[in-house]
Amino acid sequence: MDYYESIMDEVYRAIVSLGGRVSYSELASRFSSRGIGELTLSLVLNDLIRRGLIKASQNEFKVVSSYTPPIPLSIELSGGVYRGFDGYLRFLSEGPYSITGLASTLSPQYPLPSQSFHVKTSYTLYPFQKRILDGLAGDCLILGLPTGLGKTYIAGSLLERESRIKPLRILFLVPSVPLGIQQAIFARRMLNVEAYFISGNISPEKRSMLRVWNAGFAVTTPQTFYNDILSPFKSVLDSVRHGSLNDLSTFFREVDFSFPYDVVVADECQNYIGETDGYSILLAAKACGSRIIALSAAPQLHSKRRFEELKKIFSTITVVSLEDSELRQYIPRRVLKIFRVKVSDDLLKIYGEIGKVASKYEGEVIDRYGRNHLNTGCREHRECVVLTALRSLRFRLVEDGASSVLSYATWRIRELRTPLDSLNGLSIYKAYREALRREFNHKFSYVRQILKSEEYSKAIVFLESVEAAKQLFSMVQDDHGFGNVSILVGKQNMSMEQQALALLHFREDAKILISTSVGEEGLDIPSADVEVWIDPPSNPRKWIQRFGRVLRQPGGKDYATTYVLVTMGTHEWMKLLSTMRKVERVYGFTQEKVFINDVKAQKSLNI
Repeated sequence: MDYYESIMDEVYRAIVSLGGRVSYSELASRFSSRGIGELTLSLVLNDLIRRGLIKASQNEFKVVSSYTPPIPLSIELSGGVYRGFDGYLRFLSEGPYSITGLASTLSPQYPLPSQSFHVKTSYTLYPFQKRILDGLAGDCLILGLPTGLGKTYIAGSLLERESRIKPLRILFLVPSVPLGIQQAIFARRMLNVEAYFISGNISPEKRSMLRVWNAGFAVTTPQTFYNDILSPFKSVLDSVRHGSLNDLSTFFREVDFSFPYDVVVADECQNYIGETDGYSILLAAKACGSRIIALSAAPQLHSKRRFEELKKIFSTITVVSLEDSELRQYIPRRVLKIFRVKVSDDLLKIYGEIGKVASKYEGEVIDRYGRNHLNTGCREHRECVVLTALRSLRFRLVEDGASSVLSYATWRIRELRTPLDSLNGLSIYKAYREALRREFNHKFSYVRQILKSEEYSKAIVFLESVEAAKQLFSMVQDDHGFGNVSILVGKQNMSMEQQALALLHFREDAKILISTSVGEEGLDIPSADVEVWIDPPSNPRKWIQRFGRVLRQPGGKDYATTYVLVTMGTHEWMKLLSTMRKVERVYGFTQEKVFINDVKAQKSLNI
């Protein structure tokens, strides 16, 4: 019997021993001391339901079948059956978990009456969290607290404080299905409310039949709520983004519309600002007088335009500094180890020649459309499209390594196929292919060296390229074994269910997570001891979100260690320095910096 089946067996026997009927909160309390988290417990309960052993009613689970031995998983890990990215997806699909099934158990199963709740938290805030809570005022606010330091706990305590006056109807917005499931479980377990997760997995007709928006605590994606409640007012909401909220308030009064929730909690709210459904929801809520609690690790304060959009919504913006003396005792010291990576002269030449071609197209854009046109993100003119593609190719070539751009369509551009004297008669593309045969990826060996040399229980590797992530994943599997490595990439390559299962695999078993930017925000990733950035973050939000994954302090660790790989002789150092300065100037987010050339050498120096 494997680990998961043993938990399932134990949970089933616990329900039987408690008389065959038990509430979720009773089970969660019983198993939390065993280190079995709420997500794992919910997955187990869902699987017991699917196997016909228990049944879920409104407030409890009950036994409906006599016990039979667990079904063995029969997952074969030998012979390279599951090696590589495609094999990993197969492993996830053949595993015992089903996020789709779990989502259904957290969704309404019958038409809901109108609900509202008094929130009662099952936790105690740290002193620094309580001080933040006490300082929150105004109808609208934002918390600039980095990932992992309890933003959701502070929001929950604020909901408890507000609901002492009267029971509340609460709308909890999340950017993704996996996070929605996690937050619904959090609300049930830690806020003691009957939270429901409502997503596009429930058809519009069924949502209407079930009267899902009667839920007193609704966790949902912005698009789902917008489609059901606000889409009839699309033209009005679109216009008010550039107009007055007073006009929107007047319009809603005239059409007798009232926002159906007293409080809106906007998790990862930086995703909602701009031309989005989430921003429309915040505008409508504010216009109708609902309270807004917005949570963000990096609320875009470095962008003037986005800051103005934020000020339109929030009367109070609270940004928490990590240099706060009371906060510092709860987080480890932040150390950024800047690894100076060497690259072959061949690749540097290719990098330089691509730069020359890009400069040629940049000159054409300036001549035809003016210098200001360079930064408009134009996709209309051929010169602009080619310039953007060349810049991306050149950056990824050194930031994520030569192998990351192997299948880029950009290589078809005529200038990259023309023989050059500076490359001994080879075209840029042919020179690249030859360099690729000599060195597949100049950064992978450094990453593998770090993962083998460092001591950690969990490690995360961040990079931008999906292809490079898949390539590195297979290599790290070879180094550390199949079960010890997980991978997380965007929804074009992994469904939301697969993403959630990969995170569960990392939480429960795997030591290493290889992740693209999808893992930087919007998901509850377990804390890590060590982090590796293959490419420097391109903006302050990415910087803080990435660093936040190692800021939690399990076991009282002294340092949150992050390696960043910088290719010498390229743009990477200036990119790293520019983003770091913005992070320090705008957010007060600082870190100790150590320059290293060799992992083993710096380990011997204890840095």
